Amino acid sequence: MTQHSGITKPALQPEDITMLHAVLRQWCREKSCEIGSPAAQHIARELVSWFECGIRNPHKLAGLMRHMHLDGQTASRPAVKTGQSKCQDG
Repeated sequence: MTQHSGITKPALQPEDITMLHAVLRQWCREKSCEIGSPAAQHIARELVSWFECGIRNPHKLAGLMRHMHLDGQTASRPAVKTGQSKCQDG
């Protein structure tokens, strides 16, 4: 486990990274977006955030990404209230 700013999170495992990368690649194909673009980088950060909050199903992650609205290099989150260190147990 890693500890940062008082928050302990389990490290991403290789299979987790593979799955997240596949979900991101699919989003990039759907949006005709380069994987290294600012928009894709933002989506990648959101994916990891959602994953760390407990959303581990690739279909659910893909669904969340489809509801994101991108304006240039910024994006607004979907109605789901998940964020970097604001995960809620539920």
